[in-house]
Amino acid sequence: MMNFFRKHKVAIILVILIGFFGGTFIAGFGVSTFGKVSSLDTVAVVNGKKIPYKYYYSLYNNALGMLKNSGQEITEEMMTLTQNHILRNLIQDELIWQQTKKYGIIVTDAELAQDIQSYPYFLNEMGQFDSRNYYQFLNNLRMSPKDFESLRRKQLASNKLKLLVASAAQVSDSELKAIGTYNIAEQAQIKANEILNDWFDTVKAKSKIKVLLEDRA
Repeated sequence: MMNFFRKHKVAIILVILIGFFGGTFIAGFGVSTFGKVSSLDTVAVVNGKKIPYKYYYSLYNNALGMLKNSGQEITEEMMTLTQNHILRNLIQDELIWQQTKKYGIIVTDAELAQDIQSYPYFLNEMGQFDSRNYYQFLNNLRMSPKDFESLRRKQLASNKLKLLVASAAQVSDSELKAIGTYNIAEQAQIKANEILNDWFDTVKAKSKIKVLLEDRA
């Protein structure tokens, strides 16, 4: 189990922490040009809410470690792309989290516990949750249980909201006749993505996003 963590920890980290909306929304955030950090603990401010530098640093540092371990040369362009990708997704997660509050979406402690305890990375050979695996994972990530669980709660709430917004997608009778029944699921997914992108564009346009980051990772 520990060998698995050491070999794949960054890939796992990115899957879990970047968020469930990665790749869903196509709109950018204009984060390719960074300003100076006005506060040592902040990389961005979204509608007055700070995104901690420690979240960004943990993901960025581990992502570069994965690239180095794979034998890839770390170029300045690659570092910038990694910065932008991680920061863009952290901002996206925060925007969606703020929207979940407006919609009254919550994630209970029981839901959060069940989610964490079901991750295969945290299970032992008997298929049971093993706190040693969990804390080893967090140690690799350099993140406290409180911070990790806070991020995970946000992502679970965001996933609920994504499903709620996407549920408005329906395939009309005329579309059904044109595409045939075998393409219903695919067409519904396309429409759901369009609805999600339009909705998110509206949310982003009404939001105030300030990026504060210098290249000091």
